[in-house]
Amino acid sequence: MSMIDMTASPDVAALDFNTAREMAEVLHSAYPGHLWAVTCEGEKGIATVRNLSLSGQWGFILKLNEMSTSSDWKKRVLVAGGELLERYKLRRGAADAAAIADLKTDFSGRIVGDMSK
Repeated sequence: MSMIDMTASPDVAALDFNTAREMAEVLHSAYPGHLWAVTCEGEKGIATVRNLSLSGQWGFILKLNEMSTSSDWKKRVLVAGGELLERYKLRRGAADAAAIADLKTDFSGRIVGDMSK
């Protein structure tokens, strides 16, 4: 079962729910063990990808209208997930609990990642 963040909008359209679920399944199959949170807002034309074990605040916004084919769609989702991992100095692939535990934190215990553009 895939994790889908539904806290911001409890009234989720079926298509948005299915799109977010499919994106989460792509992430879970490529990067298992990570706590992926995916939302889709079809009316706004965006989807968000976050990794809650690293940060619930930082993630990527994907523009749905820029994804013309299913292979392009899958590629962009994988790139977003992989880049999130790399910004926290984690390798792409399965979650490594020891590596996550060793990540640098700030004064309040939040994991520090590279937030540059």
